[in-house]
Amino acid sequence: MRAGLKADVVYSFFDPKISVLKGMITSITPDHVGMFREAYGGVLKMVFRLTDGDRSAIHNILQFYDSGLRFFVLPDYLLGPLMEDYASILGIRVRNQIPFYATKEESDVIEISRALCLSQEVTKEGLKGKGKFPDFHLSFLEAKAKEHVVLGNWKAVCALLAVSIYGIILFPNQKNFMDINAIRVFAQKNPIPTLIGDVYYSVHNQNEKRHGGLVRCCAQLLYKWFMGYCLPGVPLFFLTILSSGGINYNPMLLKRQMGFAMEVPPLEREIQESFYFPIEGNQSSLRQVSDAWRNIQRKGKIPFGKANNRSFPPFDDWLRERVELTRLPFPVGDLWYSLIEESRSSVSMEEFLEMKRARDQLQAEKTELEMSIARIQLVNQEVKREAEDQARRHAQEVKRFEIDTAYYCKISQALESYTKEHDITKEKLVRAVKVIEDEKKR
Repeated sequence: MRAGLKADVVYSFFDPKISVLKGMITSITPDHVGMFREAYGGVLKMVFRLTDGDRSAIHNILQFYDSGLRFFVLPDYLLGPLMEDYASILGIRVRNQIPFYATKEESDVIEISRALCLSQEVTKEGLKGKGKFPDFHLSFLEAKAKEHVVLGNWKAVCALLAVSIYGIILFPNQKNFMDINAIRVFAQKNPIPTLIGDVYYSVHNQNEKRHGGLVRCCAQLLYKWFMGYCLPGVPLFFLTILSSGGINYNPMLLKRQMGFAMEVPPLEREIQESFYFPIEGNQSSLRQVSDAWRNIQRKGKIPFGKANNRSFPPFDDWLRERVELTRLPFPVGDLWYSLIEESRSSVSMEEFLEMKRARDQLQAEKTELEMSIARIQLVNQEVKREAEDQARRHAQEVKRFEIDTAYYCKISQALESYTKEHDITKEKLVRAVKVIEDEKKR
């Protein structure tokens, strides 16, 4: 092991309570799951809590972040999230529009109310002040979702559930509160650039001085990506963060991640920092970066050549020098992985995409099954509660019957005693009448 390696840095992540979200999910009937997925993609997959093992996996990959390259450096490999990766995981396309960037402008109540399918009056009522800007409390959105379930307004139910997932899972900031910027991203319907921006800015910010701490991004999404969701795609260049700042990265360095050979080291201009700044005090820079998006043109797939997941000696030598410079914590040998002369993919891209679609379909079916199970469990709980109520009412009826029976028994006994006394009195009266008549005859 090399001497003087970087020590581990301790990171933490948001740990949202998802019980309320789980309850809201069970309100979506099977007939309307498709409606939700069509409007909001696969965000339901993000409603889960990270286990200790999940957190450990993210913590480990963060140790290999190179702040100069803006990527994770592994043996003979550069790894980093791409917009296409996140778009594939969530099933949400990247829109051809300027990405969201945080401003100090007042919230557009009309736009928000339209996105949430609520009236402007109800939207204003729900926006509460916490911090610098107003936002929604999760309980408010939950209550409104329940109201619209009763009304049968499933479009509103889906919107309220989706924005709750945005605020609690995708863009976490405050416990049980929907940050206003998360609501704005939801209304804009283009979350992918902002989600990618959250990852790079928050990881870079916590790594720059190796002080660690809270990584302000969607940890569930980062975990899903790290555990095997890196897919080939069309490189895009710039990204923004939700409400902290701006940062750039260059996906051209990730050719090997996309299945193409790394033959030579990157040029200096390809790895230099273009910008990295916080929101506070840099509104003009944010506007300049935002304006730059207006000049972006989509070129389609860039011709990197045939798929060949291989690195060549010039790149290997450069990467070894980079590892030595940054003191990343893994050993360096002559060759980390042997070069394979014929390293073509074992399956074609079409087969790979078909397998991915099949996997995504299975995942969607699994999600629907989990939702069905949750609904069945909810129904079972209601049936059990009704049975307990019925048993309690039956016990009360039995007790009331026993009391009434005892009361009627006493009344019957008293009536029987009275009847006997009445008969005795009547006999006495008959005898007395007979005596009187006999006396008159004399």
